[in-house]
Amino acid sequence: MNNDEKFFPITFRRRDIPRLFGFGVRLFDTLVSQGKLHPIVFGSIKLYKTSDMLAYLEKKEIK
Repeated sequence: MNNDEKFFPITFRRRDIPRLFGFGVRLFDTLVSQGKLHPIVFGSIKLYKTSDMLAYLEKKEIK
């Protein structure tokens, strides 16, 4: 069974943006630079919480 199509991961990397959310990496970089999303840093790896991203997208849908 392929779980990638049914569930979102808890965290994601910058390069996973187009596959998970369907928009470009540069738009995501803009959101991060504006302070809308904050990374979790593990050494040289930056992870972002999926719940933060989904909450932001849900807020944008309402407006």
